[in-house]
Amino acid sequence: MKYPFYAALISLSLISCGNNDNTIEDPRPIDKQAYQFEFKSYRVKGTVLYKGSSGSKSNPDESYLSNYWSLYKKPAWNKIDLDLKNSSIKLISGTSADITYSIKIINDSVLINDNSNKPNYIGDFNKNTSTFTLKRTFRYMKREPRNGSDGLTIALNTFFGTTQYENMFGIVFTTPSEMTKSEDAVLWSNIEYIYKEL
Repeated sequence: MKYPFYAALISLSLISCGNNDNTIEDPRPIDKQAYQFEFKSYRVKGTVLYKGSSGSKSNPDESYLSNYWSLYKKPAWNKIDLDLKNSSIKLISGTSADITYSIKIINDSVLINDNSNKPNYIGDFNKNTSTFTLKRTFRYMKREPRNGSDGLTIALNTFFGTTQYENMFGIVFTTPSEMTKSEDAVLWSNIEYIYKEL
């Protein structure tokens, strides 16, 4: 009695397997090769100021930046096209300021080739959230004239990437202790511009 029951069970399983013509599809999604992003928001990630005759350090609030960069809240580019297939990024302002760079992506960091000897960090691409974070850094240096030898030096720049202490000292001032005049100043701020996929 046991054997006919097992034979029937095996027959049913063979019939059900034999009639399954469905092919197994790869459940993994196909990686996108092109992304279009639009600017959504910004955040200030640290402002550092060394000022005065003692080179004292402070961290002014965001409103202080408008004394030097009136338009820091908006990026120069409203949209970004990221082309992974051709390893390029296009920053789009809608004017003649549009620019395209060759890129290399390491983990989530995007590096551009801008005719310098080494790749420059421009921001982070997060494939999981379809966002791009453009990193910009604002730098200001002022050195008042010294006793008859040097004139006034002022530098106001914006770069891709981030700034740290070692990026600022060693150019106009080697250390904060060289800031001997009341209007001597070294200021930098790192700002992130967040773009989301269209």
